[in-house]
Amino acid sequence: MKLTYIAALATASILTIGGTAFFSNSAIADSFENTDSSIFVAGNPCASVNPCASVNPCASANSSQFVAVGSGKKAAGTYKIVEEDGKQYIEFSDDFEVSQGPDLEIILHKDGVVESRLAEEDYISLAPIESFSGSQRYEIPENVDLNDYASVAVWCEDFNVTFGYAPL
Repeated sequence: MKLTYIAALATASILTIGGTAFFSNSAIADSFENTDSSIFVAGNPCASVNPCASVNPCASANSSQFVAVGSGKKAAGTYKIVEEDGKQYIEFSDDFEVSQGPDLEIILHKDGVVESRLAEEDYISLAPIESFSGSQRYEIPENVDLNDYASVAVWCEDFNVTFGYAPL
């Protein structure tokens, strides 16, 4: 039974790239042909959204989910970038949680996927972590262009170990 299920999933393997669904089985692909942009593509509610429309359900989805790096570490919760009084902040959600460790810092990293060990030229440090859980806020310096970075991460300077990250 499990093998049949896996084979069925493999036959219909769906890959969504840039809001377009690609299928390995043309019969399945034909059943998904659609010119109505109000219908979601391959389960991605943002794929068919017109960014010029007055109501964009994905416009408020500007927060990202933390993931742990390596085994034995925990990183969960989300963050969002907020602007207040002309300053930008990275604001962690109430459900943010990361494993405890020494000398943890909040960093911006150039890569979208952050490895365990970092090279000094690939990140900038924003601040030492305020708490291992809960809501907290870190100011983004005025001279930092967020377009130069692809993720926010929790990193241990003492041992050069990344605990978790989330894409920007």
